[in-house]
Amino acid sequence: MMKQFAVIGMGRFGIALCEELTANGADVLAIDVDEDRLKPVINLASDVVLSDCADENTVKELELERYDVVFVAIGDDINASILTTLVLKEAGVKVVWVKAKNRFHRRILEKIGADKIISPERDMGVRTARQMMDSRVNEFLELDAGMALAEFYVGDINHGKTIADLNLMTNKGVQLLAHKRGELVEASPTDDTVMATGDELIMIATKAVLNEQLKAL
Repeated sequence: MMKQFAVIGMGRFGIALCEELTANGADVLAIDVDEDRLKPVINLASDVVLSDCADENTVKELELERYDVVFVAIGDDINASILTTLVLKEAGVKVVWVKAKNRFHRRILEKIGADKIISPERDMGVRTARQMMDSRVNEFLELDAGMALAEFYVGDINHGKTIADLNLMTNKGVQLLAHKRGELVEASPTDDTVMATGDELIMIATKAVLNEQLKAL
């Protein structure tokens, strides 16, 4: 069954969301209070609606509770973002993701029940800093509850070694999710998997443990 998503707020971030979701076969409803902002997605989204989702009646009419995820991508208007999130949760929308502008905005969203909070500029800053500090790191994503996911390249020092040789700190909660070599992806690789320079490993753990693990590799 095709997944259904609603994106509220057609700034650059919201438009990019619509483009990517549509490209991956999702049914996307694009919503904004500004008609001009909707023009770039008229021929892109499955449906386009000019509405204010900070209004309870509008949310009921659109039946947004039927969607798998509703994403609040409202840009600079923090008050509108907060009110819209609150209305959506009170209307029974199961999963609400929200773009946060700053820490203050994020704290309020946490208190009113946003299910997932995205901080694009901060997250990009974290990723860039990680890549600057360690060229092996391809991706570093902070997740909820203090967890993080790291994707890093295997260097020359570990070429020809097995996963077992890495001595992953599984006793501290490190989980190796996948081993990638080009287009080939091995989920949950075994201890006897042999690595080569340029391979990628994806692991997850608490942020502190993951930092400790990466330093040991």
